[in-house]
Amino acid sequence: MSKFRKSAYGFVVATMLAVTFTPLRSASALVEWSLAEDSVSLSLTGVSPHVERTGSADRLWYPGGLAGTAVADCNDAGACTSVSITGRLGSDFTAVTLPDGTRRAYFVEISPNAGTKSVSSAACLTTACTAVGTSTIAAAELVVSQTVKAWGVPDAVVTPDGKVRLYVVENPSDGSCTEKLASYISPDGVTFTKEAGWRLENGISVDPEILRAKTGDWIMVLADGPGCSDRVQKLYVATSNDGLTWSTPQKISSSDLSRLDPTGYEISTNVYRIYYATAPAGQGVNATYTIKRGTISIKQSSGEVSITTGKSSSKKTTIKCVKAKVTKKVTKKVTKKVTGVNPKCPSGFKKK
Repeated sequence: MSKFRKSAYGFVVATMLAVTFTPLRSASALVEWSLAEDSVSLSLTGVSPHVERTGSADRLWYPGGLAGTAVADCNDAGACTSVSITGRLGSDFTAVTLPDGTRRAYFVEISPNAGTKSVSSAACLTTACTAVGTSTIAAAELVVSQTVKAWGVPDAVVTPDGKVRLYVVENPSDGSCTEKLASYISPDGVTFTKEAGWRLENGISVDPEILRAKTGDWIMVLADGPGCSDRVQKLYVATSNDGLTWSTPQKISSSDLSRLDPTGYEISTNVYRIYYATAPAGQGVNATYTIKRGTISIKQSSGEVSITTGKSSSKKTTIKCVKAKVTKKVTKKVTKKVTGVNPKCPSGFKKK
């Protein structure tokens, strides 16, 4: 964490920022993220959930029944109620609202007769997206053998310029902890073209979920592959300026449980509610996964300023502090964008 501390004395405490930001590729993140797990029992099982805030509830799409994907509305207390769906929704379901206001779903579709599976999409027949129309394969490269492992789990996001980007897990070498994250771009959300290179590699590139996609300011939560490190899947956060070049993912969960397939949304600045699949560590393919809920946020300590990614900016904040007749001016400079913390008076001083 980049930070600065206040002076021991002072009459005026001022912070001055002159920022020139460059994309992050360092293993040491500029901010430290944390995960707080909620003490609620959703009573939902499965993997690859997708969440959207709907009114006063969180609507979850998750694996279930003959339809492939089930839907439930969960209130803030964690009580979930089943939502009726029409037809089959496909697995690894996700959905976006396009710039024209229409809704489109993306999912993995299996074709048993052909022995293949694909990342496909379909128009949502209702705003609630509990029914979809005829599916369309997103791109020719997104059709593989039904036996291919460590593949799929698509996440779609509308980019700041109104296009749709689709992130997909691929594993060209079919090895352990060799998963890579690819991306595909589309002007209409239907026909996609693969973008050059990999967004992330080396196994820490699984189950992507874009939490924020703003100009110069992207945030992703993801997991590592089941064959990585101690073979207990964990959650990570990565940041980007453009959705293409990402920082080295920062681990936010431990190895007490397997945690994977995160999905979420922003509830306040740099605070995100997420849902994810968990299972006891070490159970592998035989594990029974439970869906849990938590909160991701930036760690901040009293008297410190955290740094976050984003566009260049400048800002000056000044307050006056008084202690008897002591007068001292303190100026601090940093060369990154500062967010979320205002200056405070030193110990023994009062704000005037």
